Amino acid sequence: MSTPAVRLAFLADVQVGCMATFSGADDADIERFARRQMVVRHFPHTESFAWEEARFLSAVEMLNTLEPDIAVIGGDMIDDPAGPGQLEAFRRIAALSDTPLHCAPGNHDICWDAAVPTEDSIEWYREQFGPEHSTVTADLGNATKLTVVMVNSAVLDQPRAVQGSFEAEMAWLEGALGARAPGPTIVVSHHPPFLEDPAEGPNYWNIPPARRRPFLELLADSGVDLLLCGHRHRNDSVHYGDMEIVTTSAVGFPLGTDPPGFRVVEVGGSGISHSYYPLSDPGWEEIGGPPEPAST
Repeated sequence: MSTPAVRLAFLADVQVGCMATFSGADDADIERFARRQMVVRHFPHTESFAWEEARFLSAVEMLNTLEPDIAVIGGDMIDDPAGPGQLEAFRRIAALSDTPLHCAPGNHDICWDAAVPTEDSIEWYREQFGPEHSTVTADLGNATKLTVVMVNSAVLDQPRAVQGSFEAEMAWLEGALGARAPGPTIVVSHHPPFLEDPAEGPNYWNIPPARRRPFLELLADSGVDLLLCGHRHRNDSVHYGDMEIVTTSAVGFPLGTDPPGFRVVEVGGSGISHSYYPLSDPGWEEIGGPPEPAST
């Protein structure tokens, strides 16, 4: 009997409000962003988040055509928890998806300062989006399931304001992986554990080595097949042993030369494959067109 294919749609960094944050940048800002591996171009100041609304709506319309079995947003649903109207705009468009959207937290929606989660900010996230970590499954037949585990990578990255939060997250993850049904496993972490080398030093985009190592070792020892990440607003892929680590560009405002879009992962008898789906209306003209590849 053949194994039925399951399709997972992975969206990252809808981040309603992000474009306004980067608008009106001067030359010094552009240079500062470039030093942090962000490709940003000059465009007029705005306080609107119509850009992200249009991109998110386009993504939801594509999802409704593709009809995936599972849809996950891998963090940064909004840019600022205190940003007026951002959460409402996200919710309004998310409600149009025929496939329920499962959310994993990003630093912009579970941290007041977009960096360090606190007990209050984590509780706010729970109230607005649901659990900060969770598991969803899909039946593959023959007594096997696809298991998708969503972690709170903000406490893997910066746990210092909530005592014991890293240890608690790792204990939860170990339990979730240990309790899963037979079959392939995908983990969703907003932060990539590393960019190029598992031994690289800490930077804004990765998880610091002291916590990266046990996180990666747990995933590898548990036989996780694929780790899906966001945060960087660009596409990339690396490996840790047999596990592929895929970073997906933003549904909202890009910070590289990849267009807005999302990823579709197909899981079946032949294994796991994935493709990036650029949005049908990328809206590049609103920010002066896509950056030249030579500028990356």
